[in-house]
Amino acid sequence: MPIDMAKYDFETSAGFVVNSTAKVFQKTLDLELRKNVGVTISQWRVVVTLIQHPGSTQKEIADRIVVEAATLVPVIDKMEKEGLLKRKPDSNDRRVNRIYLTSKVDSLWNSMIQCALHIRKVSTKDISENQLVTTLETLRKMSKNLSEYFEVDDMAAMPRKKILRE
Repeated sequence: MPIDMAKYDFETSAGFVVNSTAKVFQKTLDLELRKNVGVTISQWRVVVTLIQHPGSTQKEIADRIVVEAATLVPVIDKMEKEGLLKRKPDSNDRRVNRIYLTSKVDSLWNSMIQCALHIRKVSTKDISENQLVTTLETLRKMSKNLSEYFEVDDMAAMPRKKILRE
């Protein structure tokens, strides 16, 4: 006998739409980065994290990009092999490695940014500046509401900058 399952309208669920949209953003950015720069979105996330927090440990990077530390090992290994980053022993604890970007990333960074700007331009086509500002404010409020109620980190609590259009 089938279980009587409650109906749920996914089409009007903000969480469902946000999650679906985020997946499309990730997939398209990954395609652009692979095609134009030769890096993956996972590598992009590591680069962005290390630009913001140079010398982070593998665990710190994993926490910031919300993946398990073990999942990050092959990404970091590949990036080190490709000369994009270096591991250096922590001066206080030799069991811990600090991770730093190499100058090779400098030569790729502008191309990475161009990929991100291209995705932004395509995704915001036919959307006014006011609509975009309202959307971002609403999403940040929703994130804040959830994080406060459930006492979890607010991933959207980032500095607010003027929206840049290409």
